[in-house]
Amino acid sequence: MITLNKKAKGKRQKGDEERQRCAARCLPVFAFCLLPFACLFAPSACAVDALQDPTRPPADLSQGNAGALVPSGPQLQSVRISARQRSAIISGQRVKVGDKLGDARVVMITENEVVLKGGSGLQTLKLFPDVGKRIILRSQHPEY
Repeated sequence: MITLNKKAKGKRQKGDEERQRCAARCLPVFAFCLLPFACLFAPSACAVDALQDPTRPPADLSQGNAGALVPSGPQLQSVRISARQRSAIISGQRVKVGDKLGDARVVMITENEVVLKGGSGLQTLKLFPDVGKRIILRSQHPEY
């Protein structure tokens, strides 16, 4: 059996102590570097899940809540106006002026609404039905 002399033992102990100090310093840095990958192992703990897609429809529409008011009939979803033509998406179907939508015909498309003419008369579909425009006179608001 080979025995180490005191000098070799001292160097070995010094080396062991240096490795322990290095491990104590490097371990927190290593753990911090792994932090971005935590979502792969525990996705429910990630703050990224809290971010929502701004183009996604509201949860009320996708879940079909029984208590929520669901509009009956056609619903205007989008309007597209270009130099050549005007079109709209109504209940998932793309229409242009003159096209038929069920029993009605598309009469007019503006930036905020579509007018349909059917057997029951004219029907106006608004892009933002809860928003109304008002004209405010300067005399009512002098700060403008």
